[in-house]
Amino acid sequence: FIVHVILRHSLIDPSIHPPIHLRSLLHRLIHLSIQTIFNPTNMIRPNAVAHQQQQQQQTKSITTQPKQQRKTTNFKKQQQQQKPLPFSFFAIIAGFVILSMGIMSVYTVLFLTTSPPKDPSFRKLLVSKEKAIQSIQNIRNEFHVRYGTNTKYLQDGLRSYGDITKTAYRILLAKYEQRAFQMSFSGYSITVGRGNYFHQSFPFILQGTLQPLLESIFDVPLNVHNGAIGGIPSFPYGFCMEHFMYAAPDVISWDYSMNEGNGDSSILEAWIRQSTKQLASKPMIIMLDKNPVRNKLLEDYVKLGYLQDAVSISKGSDVVDIASITSGEQSNLPPGLQHWDEFGAPAGCPGRGSWHPKKMEHEFMGWLLIMHFMDVLQRAVELVDDPNNTELLHELEQMILERDHGPNLAGNPNGHQPPYAKPISTKLPDNDGSVTDLLYGHKADDNPVYQMKDLSCRTSFLPATDSDKVIPSIVVSGMGEQGTADIMIDRTDEMYQEGWVLDVSKLERDTKRKVERCGGLGYIDMKIALYGTADSGPLRLWLPFEKSHEAHEEHDHDNDGGEEAAHYFDDLILCEANEKRKDNACKLDRDLQIKIGGIEISNDAIQPIQGAGEYLKRTTCVNVPIPTLAKTTHRNDVTTFDQKSALTAEKRRMLGGNAKSSIGLTVDIVPASTVKRETGACCLSHIVWEQH
Repeated sequence: FIVHVILRHSLIDPSIHPPIHLRSLLHRLIHLSIQTIFNPTNMIRPNAVAHQQQQQQQTKSITTQPKQQRKTTNFKKQQQQQKPLPFSFFAIIAGFVILSMGIMSVYTVLFLTTSPPKDPSFRKLLVSKEKAIQSIQNIRNEFHVRYGTNTKYLQDGLRSYGDITKTAYRILLAKYEQRAFQMSFSGYSITVGRGNYFHQSFPFILQGTLQPLLESIFDVPLNVHNGAIGGIPSFPYGFCMEHFMYAAPDVISWDYSMNEGNGDSSILEAWIRQSTKQLASKPMIIMLDKNPVRNKLLEDYVKLGYLQDAVSISKGSDVVDIASITSGEQSNLPPGLQHWDEFGAPAGCPGRGSWHPKKMEHEFMGWLLIMHFMDVLQRAVELVDDPNNTELLHELEQMILERDHGPNLAGNPNGHQPPYAKPISTKLPDNDGSVTDLLYGHKADDNPVYQMKDLSCRTSFLPATDSDKVIPSIVVSGMGEQGTADIMIDRTDEMYQEGWVLDVSKLERDTKRKVERCGGLGYIDMKIALYGTADSGPLRLWLPFEKSHEAHEEHDHDNDGGEEAAHYFDDLILCEANEKRKDNACKLDRDLQIKIGGIEISNDAIQPIQGAGEYLKRTTCVNVPIPTLAKTTHRNDVTTFDQKSALTAEKRRMLGGNAKSSIGLTVDIVPASTVKRETGACCLSHIVWEQH
């Protein structure tokens, strides 16, 4: 009853803000109460301690008795233990439960439902509702000034799925928590803004208009993170979303259409499922793609309840007749349609591919999103200003509960992810069943809901939102001392002979130098990976078990290492940098000798992942199974590859990227003797492991 009152008060008066774990506590109290009533033999009696001591003494004496006498004593002991409690005990318990429920109901009717909810401060706008709506309308008017009154641009360029109220609640949640509204964009060179300055890419065009309104109306800062990387597919980026886009962004984006094929939605579907599993906020999705098949998938996912809100925009060239507007007199056109044939970066700078949108096209795509978010802002204003909206605070608290404690909620075994059924894409990539389960989830026992696997990822690709979970953090031994030097310094053969090195491809470094001659253009992306040859020698990794031990407690292990790795880990995914490589360059499924948990893996067991992770028709990721006999290793027992050197205390502490777990899995990787630097070194760009 007391817990119930506190929780109800917290929803009405935000000044009373108990830990949100009390909700889980309430469920446990109810569960224990039911067990107490219907399983009274587990009750602790007042003389339980004395009774236990007496049992221990009897056990000692019984072991010295003859076998037949021990059977008789045990029978009498069982009779004593099974003696039922008196009926009066049940009557008292039942009366207590009925009385508590009655008081709870009376309290709810007389106080909670009759007391008007207090008006929390977060419901107050910085300006009047009328002024806020006028500011939003001014932006809408500006769009028509920039692009004319032709409604075709919005109709053909912008598609919204779901209820914008859901997006409005996201903004109000940021206000309620007094934090920034986080938008994280992923994609490749189009979203990066190649050919233009980084700040001229469409995510920052959106920020330039949206940020002042969020701050002036709601007092909410806006943080826009452009995490796109030039020349990459949806995966392995999609295995490491938290690393690239923060743990709980409000909005994320997808821009990989040029690599996915015209009629294929399967990779987008896998990417969406990974986003709702990895990112606790289940963010809104922005898709840069006009493809009808993928748009249908986005629409269906909203209808099925897998996504709450999504929007799709087209490239400007798919909406605007660029040939006609660039051939005539520019001064006769609306200002937003002028100079569409000009890149934003100076002439001679790299990135001027015909597929890259130019400066004004980026502005157009940004303005499509601006118009969508004007509708969202107006809806947020209406929600806050409506005095009859008594469910607002409850809705926000529920969003917090699901985001922060989703896996621990009663009746929510799927954690943050939606209750997915089987994939709806008509054709999935032709992969082994374990890889398909990794991408789309799997059914557990008789449960029709598809469970997504827990993934951990380490990569040194940039840009990153953290500096801990990078590849060197899981390296036990095998990296050369100079292997972490400034990435713009050319690596020498001598460096490769000292051990594995952090490096980039020659094309990547040469392109970066060209960009630096143009002042850098603001770009922050770079494909840094770990490279090794036969001369580099063996590499030893230690992968920490990062799923909570509380969630794993049903396996009943002591977590001291030396146990079967399969109790903790599923498969391992190794990926190489997506770059142009020679046919005889090192291949992950052919030119590596791999041991996991002390057990060697045959090359036949290492399978390339089809579809997801393919770049320029070359698979970049492989799936490596965990051997049945592989064993875990405790952090304190990890040694170098030759097993001659223990780790220093500082190295042990940092191992795993400040991972909390003390249990992990050693992975030994040795390049084949035929792997040479001149033909193409072995490359590890992403190391991903599945846990359960």
